[in-house]
Amino acid sequence: MTAPTACPCCGHGELTSGVIVGRSPGVKFKASQGFAGDLTGILLTDGFFNHQASALRCEACGAVVVLPRS
Repeated sequence: MTAPTACPCCGHGELTSGVIVGRSPGVKFKASQGFAGDLTGILLTDGFFNHQASALRCEACGAVVVLPRS
């Protein structure tokens, strides 16, 4: 998968590269909230105590695109 060149939400052509950050147990994607809270889900970040992942942010609408881990 290649990084998008335009915002998937609004189509704006300029995305700013950066990182999303979080603390243990990391930033995760969940389809719905469940009993286990932040212990379950698909981990989006890498790290031991301070987690981070590459991301792009649209200046026009504020949408954030998390890039896949390599």
